[in-house]
Amino acid sequence: MVSLNALDFKIPDLALLRCWLSQLECPFFECDSCQAFHLRHMQKHNCVSDVRIDLKDNIILFSVLVEIRPIALISLNNNLSHINTLSLTAKAFINIEEDDNLAQLVICQSISIATGIIKQQFNYFIQQSTEQILMIISTIVENDMLFLNNYYEYKDDEEEDKEENEAKNSLLVSKLRPIIH
Repeated sequence: MVSLNALDFKIPDLALLRCWLSQLECPFFECDSCQAFHLRHMQKHNCVSDVRIDLKDNIILFSVLVEIRPIALISLNNNLSHINTLSLTAKAFINIEEDDNLAQLVICQSISIATGIIKQQFNYFIQQSTEQILMIISTIVENDMLFLNNYYEYKDDEEEDKEENEAKNSLLVSKLRPIIH
């Protein structure tokens, strides 16, 4: 068993979080408009529009934003209590802003750092947050409540051409096969 002393616990600032994320080999970027770390690997998941780690008032907040299909907004709102029971640590709420065309579901998890944390706690927090939030998102996707727009953003033109050609070829082959009764 590893023994810990008071020096192992740190109250992280942005520089230490940047260092820990780099050591985790977790790709991220920092934008000019906020003081948050945006996680690239999760933004490639279907329907995820933003993933960020914020540091505010001695709390690390891991949050994911997904866009809600307008037709599913009322249903999702009615099922929000059930969605929040899917995880004891991650919680979801609906965010509607006047400037945005679409409502967003914000799923977040937090950890207090007021007394300090160690790097292993931060690593576990990132891992657990990712797993819990993706589990919640997959449940909501199964119920067809979110936009699945990222699928098209990350698809290569070559892949699309290849899929179109395969579809044409399979259609051509199916036309040439004799029907056996």
